[in-house]
Amino acid sequence: MCNIDDICRAAGKLLKFGGRLCMCNRPERLSDVIFAMKNNDIEPKRLRMVSKNPEEAPWLFLIEGKKGSKPFMKIEPQLYIRSGDGFSDELRKIYNTGKESV
Repeated sequence: MCNIDDICRAAGKLLKFGGRLCMCNRPERLSDVIFAMKNNDIEPKRLRMVSKNPEEAPWLFLIEGKKGSKPFMKIEPQLYIRSGDGFSDELRKIYNTGKESV
């Protein structure tokens, strides 16, 4: 068993300068993840929130950190999983499928 700080500590030791760490977690843990990354010389570079649809609050975030980088974080547009009765166009593009599947 490990926690967020354990993961970032191990990544901080294993990553080469410029190496990347990508994580996903619940929004309520965002400050813990950023704090753990910065404490282990991994600078958060990109952040993206994920929600089921535009009407709901995010239930997940995706974050990318880079070892030894200077401070600057880009906030990406929100990713929506569903659109109407099916998956969003962006999610289908990510999975490289034009089909609607459940």
